Amino acid sequence: MKDNSDIDYKKIMHYIIIALLALALIILNYCSLKKQVSSNPSLITDYKPKEDELAIYRTPAVAGLFYAGDKAKLDSEVEHYLSSMHAGSEFQPRILIVPHAGYIYSAVTAGKAYAKLQKYANKIKTVILLGPSHRVALRGVGLSSADYFTTPLGKIALNKEIISQLALNPQFKVNNQAHKEEHSLEVQLPFLQKVLKNFQIVPLVYGDVSPQILADAVSPLLEQPETILVVSADLSHYHDYETAQKLDLHTAKLVEQNKPELENHMSCGATGINAALLLAKAKAFRPTTIDLINSGDTSGDKERVVGYGAWSFEAAPEAKENLSQLEQETQNLHQFAQDHGQELMQIVARSLQKAVKEHKSYSPSRQDYTDELFNKGASFVTLKENNELRGCIGTVIPHEAIAQDVADNTYRAAMEDSRFSPLTQEELKNLSFSISLLTRFEPITYTDAEDLLSQIQANIDGIIIRDGDRQGLFLPSVWQELPNKEEFMKQLKIKAGINPSYWSENLKVYRFRTVEIKSNEN
Repeated sequence: MKDNSDIDYKKIMHYIIIALLALALIILNYCSLKKQVSSNPSLITDYKPKEDELAIYRTPAVAGLFYAGDKAKLDSEVEHYLSSMHAGSEFQPRILIVPHAGYIYSAVTAGKAYAKLQKYANKIKTVILLGPSHRVALRGVGLSSADYFTTPLGKIALNKEIISQLALNPQFKVNNQAHKEEHSLEVQLPFLQKVLKNFQIVPLVYGDVSPQILADAVSPLLEQPETILVVSADLSHYHDYETAQKLDLHTAKLVEQNKPELENHMSCGATGINAALLLAKAKAFRPTTIDLINSGDTSGDKERVVGYGAWSFEAAPEAKENLSQLEQETQNLHQFAQDHGQELMQIVARSLQKAVKEHKSYSPSRQDYTDELFNKGASFVTLKENNELRGCIGTVIPHEAIAQDVADNTYRAAMEDSRFSPLTQEELKNLSFSISLLTRFEPITYTDAEDLLSQIQANIDGIIIRDGDRQGLFLPSVWQELPNKEEFMKQLKIKAGINPSYWSENLKVYRFRTVEIKSNEN
């Protein structure tokens, strides 16, 4: 029998220490991992609504025939056609005329036209696609009821609002059969997918209709600078090479002179081109010929050729600028609040109950709420009792899921706001609350106090000031109580612990915007 004196207590203690260190490491890793997985990597200021799972898709009809059916091959081909040495336009094209044949014949020309959009990839949001019907005889214009058109490169959403507006015109009717196998619009889609960033389409297939009716319908849509018209049209058909060149050169001159006089034998798409020329004349768009070839140039067969041309119609840039970063984020937050505001209100209500009854913070579960609520975001939660402030706490930088951020700020506003005693169960019945979702911050560069005040937008901007370790923040809602800019800044300095008459060039000022969700609003 082994004597107890043989037990190595030092070795046992060594093992205990190692075990404790390992346990501590596991706990730290768990806490860190929990923090990471509790939030999505996305930010709510970049929010876009989810797509409808019951969406209707118009699938490709000529993939593998007019262009490659394989995604990787198609991506490479279109990239090749776009990588020509033609520079982008000085001004944004408002109308493009492009061919619609198989890519081996006409994509060189189409690529030169679409390359002119690359500089404006982030600005263009809606593309009106206008092309002739090849397979279905129809009067007027065929609209599509699909939610998305697809190609091997993915899907493109249709602008349902514009389509609904056009459907009020008796010449425009839903005709999915006209779109089902039509190639004149489909061959344009891969180019648009490669060039543009975030856009929707309005596909219009026309039959027996006048150019003026088309121009009148499209004209108000082109008032928006983020909207362009793409007209799909080939030129002369099945002449010998020299005859085709003469006919197509005459067509090019009519386009360059804005003369809507094309006849049907001059183009498979003459009606669309004439409509484009009517629009260009009315809106003073300047036409430029980009390319003019025929299939004899690309296939080598010059006996019976088809002509291809591309034109760009440009206007001077609109005075209205793109949305600023703050404006875009504010729009995104409005959409987020519209889609998920009720869930955030529910989180506040549950947080208040848990705070008052259990003195604990509520932790929203992914099982109970939509995934977007676990995108990171910054918020303030404001509590009012009988319309008097009862607590207001928030965060200024997105660091965790907006669901958890709102829950934590609710608890802190109810129980830890140093200006008030902890909230009681009795007070809940007279309590109202609101959530302010914050954009990111934008520094304000100024020369003096007067310049600073001139840049601040009353009733719109939330303001943060910093001087050393002192900081003050006012939400935009404070403008309701302090509508005067001078008084607003004085009170903000007092909140930051700064003398209201204090001024320093080291004073840093930032603006932000908020979107407010109120408990008494549906």
